[in-house]
Amino acid sequence: MVIAVYPSGSIKKGVADEKKACWSDTERAQVAEGAAPSEVVFFENDGPLPAGISTRAQFGRDVYQVAASDVVVVDARERRGLGVGVEMAAAAAFRVPILVVAPRNTKYRADRLAYRGTVVEDYVHPHIAALATLIVDDFREAGRRLLRTARSKPLNPVMGMPSWLEGAYGEYRDRVLPGDPPMLALLDRLGRR
Repeated sequence: MVIAVYPSGSIKKGVADEKKACWSDTERAQVAEGAAPSEVVFFENDGPLPAGISTRAQFGRDVYQVAASDVVVVDARERRGLGVGVEMAAAAAFRVPILVVAPRNTKYRADRLAYRGTVVEDYVHPHIAALATLIVDDFREAGRRLLRTARSKPLNPVMGMPSWLEGAYGEYRDRVLPGDPPMLALLDRLGRR
């Protein structure tokens, strides 16, 4: 069985991100090892963009990949930005399962936290708790849980798509996807074109 994963989390955009925990071949390999003997393929959200892509279509490409995946694996080892939250919301809107890697006693998960005037045991950040299908400690565990977490067959994302996703998704699908060979090859491999 082939499981298509969208790797949500920070990507290296330059020198300032060198010390940041980002998705890399190491994390991808750990997910794949954990999922063996199932095969895992990853959408490439950090690769080169097609020439002339607009900002809206770039967002649409990310949204398209989220919608086409079997599961979104979120790297929540450390503080993340707006993009990760939007990708999680989009996955929830498309009913794509969300597997969050949030080790204990890190930014988004704590055994015990003094928080808003009280002490919370087994704290999970409210946005992650509300959107995550499952929270795990590391990438190998995420891989082990993929088969049970991933949806068995992709849904038609256009059915019931929220309006805030429609424009960007459509612009990417209609104007950019036909000239995006890596994405077309992956969709063909998954039988999703």
